[in-house]
Amino acid sequence: MVALALVLLLAGCEAPPPPEELDETACAEASERVGGTVCLHRIEDRAQWESVAVVADVVDQDRTTKYLVPVSSGEVLPTVFVNANRYYLHYDFLREAFPDAFAALTWGQYVAMIIDPSVRRYFGGDVTEYIEADGSRRFGFIVWDDPADASTTITYDEVLTVWTELQGRFRLGALMFAPNSSNQRAAAATWVDAPFAIRGEDNLAYEAYTEGVGFGTVRRVPLAELAAATAAASFGYQDILVLDEAPFDVERIVSGIVTGSRQGTLSHLNVRSAARGTPNCYLEDPFAALAAWEGVLVRFECGVESWSIGAATPEEAEAFWEELRPEPVTIPAADLSVTEPLDLLDVPTDTVAERDLALVRYGAKGANLATLYQRIDPGYQIDGLVVPFAWYDSFVRTNTWDVDGETLTFQATLDRWLVDATFTSDAAFRAERLAELRAAMLEAPVDPAQLVTLAAVIQDTWGDDLTMVRLRSSSNAEDGLSFSGAGLYESVSACLADETDADTQGPSLCDADKDNERTVSDALRGVWASVWLSGAYEERDWYGIDHRLVSMAILVNTQSEDEQANIVGFTGHPTLEDPRWLVESQLGDLDVVSAEPGVWPEQVLLTLVGGAVTSIDRVTQSSEAAEVLSDSQLEALGVLLWDVAAVFPVDDEVPDGGTLLLDTECKVLDDGRLVIKQVRPYLRD
Repeated sequence: MVALALVLLLAGCEAPPPPEELDETACAEASERVGGTVCLHRIEDRAQWESVAVVADVVDQDRTTKYLVPVSSGEVLPTVFVNANRYYLHYDFLREAFPDAFAALTWGQYVAMIIDPSVRRYFGGDVTEYIEADGSRRFGFIVWDDPADASTTITYDEVLTVWTELQGRFRLGALMFAPNSSNQRAAAATWVDAPFAIRGEDNLAYEAYTEGVGFGTVRRVPLAELAAATAAASFGYQDILVLDEAPFDVERIVSGIVTGSRQGTLSHLNVRSAARGTPNCYLEDPFAALAAWEGVLVRFECGVESWSIGAATPEEAEAFWEELRPEPVTIPAADLSVTEPLDLLDVPTDTVAERDLALVRYGAKGANLATLYQRIDPGYQIDGLVVPFAWYDSFVRTNTWDVDGETLTFQATLDRWLVDATFTSDAAFRAERLAELRAAMLEAPVDPAQLVTLAAVIQDTWGDDLTMVRLRSSSNAEDGLSFSGAGLYESVSACLADETDADTQGPSLCDADKDNERTVSDALRGVWASVWLSGAYEERDWYGIDHRLVSMAILVNTQSEDEQANIVGFTGHPTLEDPRWLVESQLGDLDVVSAEPGVWPEQVLLTLVGGAVTSIDRVTQSSEAAEVLSDSQLEALGVLLWDVAAVFPVDDEVPDGGTLLLDTECKVLDDGRLVIKQVRPYLRD
């Protein structure tokens, strides 16, 4: 049994009295609604404890469950002990048990709500029954923060708040605080006269959470560098990720995880790894233990009592990865026969055959918007045109660069890389090479004849050269039923006058607030190069998409200035757990989907009957405004979304058991006009 050092900083202290509880009906009401116990507000006896706590699958713990303690008294929920037999994750608990408040909660919003001190709404963590070396039992609690960011480390006052709330509701014994990171242990070492015990470190050398075998290249990533490595896609499903300390979560899919600090049974990392079947274990000082294997393709096993590692062949690894990945997604090959840009309203979309041609000539985003615009009121439209795939193909086949001692076209380089064993199996190497390629693409010339053609179309469409336009990705690997690809590629603003003036100096002639010029050629290169962003490659690769078929057309439309709101509206609810339609909106030009940390959109659920909004339920207030969309704006938006659902044709067959929604992006312009800028099918199984 593991020996534990317990430091009792104030012996013999009495537990705090039960806290004043304004509403202890939330768990009972939710339990009745769901049809089973979802949570308790108090643990009065052993039977109640065992009803909500799961058996902990680690050597020094018996049972464990999760808790939530509100930071302020005005929160939706009071303190709760979650029924871990039903919900391993707070996220699932909140969304299912309390849908009126949390049905639209995104994972990013949930994480910020739990661990970001600037916007934290709840303290979260585990309550666990620990087994000591002598066989005795003690109860302890952890409080989550971001172990990679010392500035978020939980403070003494915050731990005291949590302990006071939990201990006043927990009658099975005194609760000790269990630090779960080096930052927390360092902080706790400075606390004096605390009314609770603090659990010390243990002497465990190895512990398995998800037993199994993984094949991949060993990547040792310090926890402090994990966020940057994740953003750069420098590791992925072909890697064994080794971390010096367990993080709050690992977003990317990997073939195995080894951490240098222990993970709780109900930690996000453990729960999500188990759900994916990813081998996952704790190893004392893994950086030293696995130093010799850094960058080596291996077979790694998390066993019951020990771990093992050995060199693997590419053939073994590839067979494993094929089993790991979902069914491959097939994308249509680009039709390069069309070489002229076309106004959205002039793209043929009347028949299925015409819509299929639009897709393979102008990409999904452009083809979808052209199809919709030709079927809705012009008042909801903004000017737009599409640039065909043929332009990207010409760009990558005519431009050359010097690489590995040779002069090759971009396409010839890709043809070589995409069948190279090192490139296809080594994420870090691949990310480095793709960065080099993108840098070269961003400096390569654009065909002057294409620029003249596009300049004339922009001038004709917008009537001048001083209107800022937005060039947006419209590839054949996004916005489809089988592959969304949302957010994988880049959009870039462009000013025609900046392209045709006699200098390269800012500010932009279209917008004096922009210090640099925004040339059309830079925008074209930026969108084209984004095909080979590491994150885009890795996402496509996970879904088995043939990168050799990927091409990039471009949707060009007006860049809105000083808009009142950005909106994402679904013709239903993405979770399929609510009959109402979800609308998320944000003030001004702030992003709804990929918001900065601590910024979240307004979330509203609309009930629609016969094309009319009959009920507006405001779920979450935006972090930036008390109200983003008024009731009248929401009513108008609901009518518009209903019309979109009625007229937008989806030609692909919806799989059996699947449900099709439409994901529509809208804006409220500076003059109050509601417009649609994008529509895509959204398939849920």
